[in-house]
Amino acid sequence: MEPMKFVLLLVLVSSVCEAAALPSCRWTSFRLRTLNEESTGLLESMGDVMPLKCLGKREDSFPDDVFIKSQNKDLFLMALETLNGVSQIFNNNHTAVTWDREQLRLFQAIIDRQVENLQICVGKKIQRAMDKPANSSTDTLRSYFAKLEERLKEKEFSSCGWEMVRTELLDGLKKLQTFIENKN
Repeated sequence: MEPMKFVLLLVLVSSVCEAAALPSCRWTSFRLRTLNEESTGLLESMGDVMPLKCLGKREDSFPDDVFIKSQNKDLFLMALETLNGVSQIFNNNHTAVTWDREQLRLFQAIIDRQVENLQICVGKKIQRAMDKPANSSTDTLRSYFAKLEERLKEKEFSSCGWEMVRTELLDGLKKLQTFIENKN
């Protein structure tokens, strides 16, 4: 009976160690929806109604079909591409905005936390996504965020530029939320 207990204990310890070594994608799947809702709410309440002087033609709105085209793609990969783009844009100079600084810091922390967790979950899939052809959904997202960041630079990181970006990203995060809910 003693050898059986030893083997059982060994299997149990091995299973626990293996589970600890694997990324907790279940946690991320569960938390992704909640954290995205929270970050969307913060982004929405951070700003105000777009000032009239800032209103203009929307040049590059969030691609409506990017999540529709990617229905068979990995949820984590699409979320990572979206949230990584948001994170990169918010690494720019936003001193001109009058947003609540504490909400802004919390928003950035939530986005960065999601990116870190998704990078763990996605792992090697990132490299495969980088190798995909130019018409892939991930490339469409990268291109969109690059154009959005370029428009922000053209507007010299002004408060109008940031309000335009905030509005665009709010639209994108809401579409990501719908995608997350449809995948679960």
